[in-house]
Amino acid sequence: MLNSVEKNIACLLLMVTVFAGFLVPGLSEIMAPLGRTSLFLMIILSLVPMGRLDFSQVFSIDKKVWQVVAWQLFVLPSIILAIAHLAKLNGSITSLMIITASAGSLFASPTFAELLQVNKQRALQCMILSTFLMPISYFVFFTLVLHSEVKLDLNEFSFRCAIFLGFPFGLFLVYMGFARAIPIRSVEFIELNARRLTILALMIFGLGRVGAAREMMFNDFSQFAIYLAIVSGLGIGMAYLTAIVMFKQGMNDAVTASIVSGFRNVGLGFVLLSGVASIHTDAYVGVSQIPIFLAPLLLNFLVAGQRSNQLHVELA
Repeated sequence: MLNSVEKNIACLLLMVTVFAGFLVPGLSEIMAPLGRTSLFLMIILSLVPMGRLDFSQVFSIDKKVWQVVAWQLFVLPSIILAIAHLAKLNGSITSLMIITASAGSLFASPTFAELLQVNKQRALQCMILSTFLMPISYFVFFTLVLHSEVKLDLNEFSFRCAIFLGFPFGLFLVYMGFARAIPIRSVEFIELNARRLTILALMIFGLGRVGAAREMMFNDFSQFAIYLAIVSGLGIGMAYLTAIVMFKQGMNDAVTASIVSGFRNVGLGFVLLSGVASIHTDAYVGVSQIPIFLAPLLLNFLVAGQRSNQLHVELA
């Protein structure tokens, strides 16, 4: 696990990365060719620190986990689709909203849960399950529901799912099989560097994705602002609505479900759906990197503030 200093440095690096991508001309274009490779490595590296966990800690058939993921991938997108229909939003905006709402949880969701001192294990299980089921959610909404507006090449889609989901998880299962036989010092070294390299891979992927968004920011700021409002509003709205619906499960589980529902892996969704991508989709995914890259720093400040208040109360 990264220590507190390394966590703070990582949060600052992510913030600097997203600003650099939008402010430094040509930087995104340099990193763009490395996008898919960095995403592939990020998926594998983000799984490595879980290698010594029990199988049941990673892959769960817990009823509550399935409820959260079903809500996250199928109920929430249906609600958003209904709202978009009632608001008479155009097809491209609706498709972009569904790209977000049907995406699996962000790989950093368990870390966010740990920062907020809620159920990290459940966040991990929801992240794994939602990532596996994300292709089904995309198939349902883009092929069966939005079939008249979106054409999804199922062969290409299946191939991308196999490469970016099936292969990494297969390697992870192999690693789980012998991780406990490796000397503990070696495992700790591997896991620590896997976490560090995950951050680096995320930075490279994020930089490569913001090019179209940067161009939109300078050439069509009103559209850029609309996309930023949609991305931020969806994240906050899905998190808030989830917390309300799941509140009967208790505050701890409600906040955990809120985290996995609010923070979505839009970048992976973009790669899986690149057959239906356009310049607007590319820009939208680039804009979505802003809340994703700033969230760790904001959560760190939130947690630090809560701990400071608790300390003052205890001292008083």
